[in-house]
Amino acid sequence: MITRRMMITRRKSGKGMALPMVLWTIALLGGITILLAGIISGWTDEETRAGKLLRARAQALSGVAVAMNPAVSPGDPLLKSSNADGSEGYTVTLGDDSGLINPNAFLGGEGPERRDLLKRLFTIWGLKTEQADSAADGLYDWQNSSPFRSLHGAKAQDYEAVGRAGLPPGAPFTSPEEMTLVLGFDPVAEAKPNWQHFFTTSWQGKVNLLHAPKQVLIDFVGLTPSQSDAWITLRNGKDGIEGTTDDLKVKDLDQAASLIGASGGQKTVLKATSDVTGSVRRIESTGFCNGVKRVITVIAATGTQENPQSAVSVLGWSER
Repeated sequence: MITRRMMITRRKSGKGMALPMVLWTIALLGGITILLAGIISGWTDEETRAGKLLRARAQALSGVAVAMNPAVSPGDPLLKSSNADGSEGYTVTLGDDSGLINPNAFLGGEGPERRDLLKRLFTIWGLKTEQADSAADGLYDWQNSSPFRSLHGAKAQDYEAVGRAGLPPGAPFTSPEEMTLVLGFDPVAEAKPNWQHFFTTSWQGKVNLLHAPKQVLIDFVGLTPSQSDAWITLRNGKDGIEGTTDDLKVKDLDQAASLIGASGGQKTVLKATSDVTGSVRRIESTGFCNGVKRVITVIAATGTQENPQSAVSVLGWSER
């Protein structure tokens, strides 16, 4: 028989267990609520950023469209645009890849074989003679279809030995990044971390003196720092901006060498490395939207300012 005292005890025990259960349930629901709030907030932030990124890319594309017109030159107000509060818009930087070094032009693929000029460059960058020889010969063997290996180079069996079967391709380089795959090139990248700023495969000729950056003029073309500074000032014209209508016009390399004040030895290097013709436009368009940016880089062969209606050919496109 259940006594009155036993019933009272059971009621008290039930009440004592109910309270912790209620508190535990409240805590669980509170945790779930906080978790869901965090997840929803994350989704919202992600969607918001995705929307901003889409707007930023659209702005970058607008900048590219403007810069593809050959009549638009560096310094043009059209290369910058933003809304009233400055939260959304684009900025465009124009350059010219014809002033950079095309390795194919000096490895026999698209001109006379002058890998000695690349060895000279690598030595200037601090490589030992045997390292420079290995890098230059490796570059030559990469793009040369012959099965025979250069003295310090590498062919199929050498690549197979390090687990890179199927290389080298025996074809010209398609991008500067491809040079990093060449056996023997690592010391170059270590000695000169920004080496890619010196090279291009978009321009097929020698280095164009009218667009070459200062360090290309010094390290590859053989000018002194003072000669490079004076030449850049002269070629950019009165406005000091490269790529505008008042830029220096020269008829040939001999005239350029004379204006530079090149010595006999420098003239020899100039003729081997350089020219004064060509143009390949590099467009770097940065679109932005409320703190989010999208950068589009386009390499394009365009017409001239005198004939802006000539065909435009896109040679390269990358986004980041």
